[in-house]
Amino acid sequence: MKNIITLFSMMLFLAVGKAQTKTTVAFIPMSFDEESISKSDAKVVQETVMNGFVNSKRFTIVDRDKLEALEKEKNLQRTESFMDSQDGFTDGLSKGANYLIDGTIMDVRHSEVNNKWTSNIAVQLRMLDVSTGEILSTAMVTSDFVPESDLVKKAIKSHFSKNEVKALEAREEMLQTSKDYQKDAFNVALIRLTDNVNRFTSSISPLHVEIISWDTKKNELVLGAGSAMGVHSGQIADIVKFSEITIGDQEVKRSEVIGSAWIIRVDDQNFSVATIIDNLKGILKVSKTGEKIGVIIR
Repeated sequence: MKNIITLFSMMLFLAVGKAQTKTTVAFIPMSFDEESISKSDAKVVQETVMNGFVNSKRFTIVDRDKLEALEKEKNLQRTESFMDSQDGFTDGLSKGANYLIDGTIMDVRHSEVNNKWTSNIAVQLRMLDVSTGEILSTAMVTSDFVPESDLVKKAIKSHFSKNEVKALEAREEMLQTSKDYQKDAFNVALIRLTDNVNRFTSSISPLHVEIISWDTKKNELVLGAGSAMGVHSGQIADIVKFSEITIGDQEVKRSEVIGSAWIIRVDDQNFSVATIIDNLKGILKVSKTGEKIGVIIR
């Protein structure tokens, strides 16, 4: 059919799912001030952050079941006898991992006003390269409520049912409302923290996705990534144009954002379907020139 643009051969089509790779990371037990933050709260916060990485499905986590032993090892290596050692704490921890996730729990605060409770959490996260020790990314991730962008809100109204919109509105209200009990306020803060950890993981490990086919009549893109890589309906994706630019004597690859797409459904582990919600005409124009386009899910 003329309205379907096939972008890749059948062989590549079948291989896309296998081509997706995950980043392997190891967690260093988080540090925190034991005088102001309880060990129980710190443990729950650390597990929440780690689960955020696991649930994103973009990472393979190593040594997840050895946190207590690793914590003892880190404390031991803080002692004077290890100061001149050539072997560091990360040597054993990083086996099998490309990157380390280090963190500090900066604040866990429970506040009561007019018999209503709110909780707030702040965690400093750092991603380090195992081979060089270089800090690749750092961010303060909090439990603050972050509203959806106007583009996302517009897509929700266009593509979600009334019941789905009501469910989302109810969730937003729940996340912003004070609670009768401290425990409930803390649990809600953990949900908000999880949402923001998801944003952090997406920023440090964006998912580069091939477009398998494009039905221009329906405005539907079949993407070569599905549930196995954490793709889910309701996600926003960048439509990008790939090119190479000469800078000095080097060829530099460039990914230029030319529009946005909305994941409308996930078919299986390896494939999903999106619809373009921003700059459709511009993207069509680029595709007609034969320039390569793709998708980045952040």
